[in-house]
Amino acid sequence: IDSLLREWKTLNLVSALLLSAIMTMFQVPDAAYDPITRTAALISMICALMSLTYGCIYIVRFGTMRSMY
Repeated sequence: IDSLLREWKTLNLVSALLLSAIMTMFQVPDAAYDPITRTAALISMICALMSLTYGCIYIVRFGTMRSMY
């Protein structure tokens, strides 16, 4: 269980860094006004948010299981 928790914490870190990079992309005017880039960035942002959410849920859920064993 400890290795899974480490893996999810690493995945959460990667998702948070990816999310900040995507938010930075929206501040670039050429990228923000291009429909293809904007759509790809929005889809990537949604996936990164879902990954971050599920990672946090798994860390909390399996963190309580670690204390039982």
